[in-house]
Amino acid sequence: MSKPIDPRTDVGHVHLKVADLERALRFYNGVLGFELVQRMGNSAAFLSAGGYHHHIGLNTWESRGGTAPSPGTTGLYHFAIRYPDRASLGDALKRLNDTGIALDGASDHGVSEALYLRDPDGNGLELYYDRPRDEWPRAADGSLEMRTEPLDLDALLSAAADAAQAARSGPQALDGAARERLRELRIRLLDLHKVLLEDSRVAYEMDRARVGTNLSLLQLVIHDPWFAWLHSLSGLIVRIDETLDPKTSTPLTAADGAALLEEVDRLLTASEAGNEFARRYFEALQRQPAVVLAHAAVKRVLKTR
Repeated sequence: MSKPIDPRTDVGHVHLKVADLERALRFYNGVLGFELVQRMGNSAAFLSAGGYHHHIGLNTWESRGGTAPSPGTTGLYHFAIRYPDRASLGDALKRLNDTGIALDGASDHGVSEALYLRDPDGNGLELYYDRPRDEWPRAADGSLEMRTEPLDLDALLSAAADAAQAARSGPQALDGAARERLRELRIRLLDLHKVLLEDSRVAYEMDRARVGTNLSLLQLVIHDPWFAWLHSLSGLIVRIDETLDPKTSTPLTAADGAALLEEVDRLLTASEAGNEFARRYFEALQRQPAVVLAHAAVKRVLKTR
């Protein structure tokens, strides 16, 4: 087996050959809402979400007035656009409905919910959002069990309508229950940080040298690369402290609290093939039962509704 690809690698953009640039722009810009970043006359255009240089390229250099490939030929089956949450995918469905664009299909795959359609040039397109990793269906051996089941489109549209109504009502303040949940999460994260630090200290002493005093350990945690992976976790704890500080000058919203919970959930995803934190966290979970217990305690708080 060849060496695995760097886990930071991802798909940056898709570049499509189109027959009519204006028609393609009416779909990707006018219907889906991608921003036009740059245009090259009547031959090419580049669009993106969130200010990136481009996620979608369109050109007519070899395809002006052309037709879609016939069945039985090779090439693109479809490309997928991932939305950040269910409400955003529901908004995409509403945009399609409002402009009379029909779906080819809609499926719940367990790991995601997806809409399937064709763009004006016949290119297959998937619009989807991923469920949180801890909700992905798995077999008894831990392997993924993706599925294809009917998707409730009315529920998807309702999620978009609820989000739109909340936006019109203005940001909701972080209520007492949410603050209490963050306080509990902070305590559990401190427990997790403590056992991870102890595990890292033991590993350091086995590999490098004995750590004489707590002050020596503190200096290592601050300056030694061996402990640098823990900074992501300690930084999140500090941000929760700042969020809960009654002296903060900026009113905190429910969205602020939810964003912190999601960030913690993303960080505590152990993986042999992930970034440095994910790899080191995976190793700690494998060798230290105390880390497993502390991890489970954090996850219980994250799953509390």
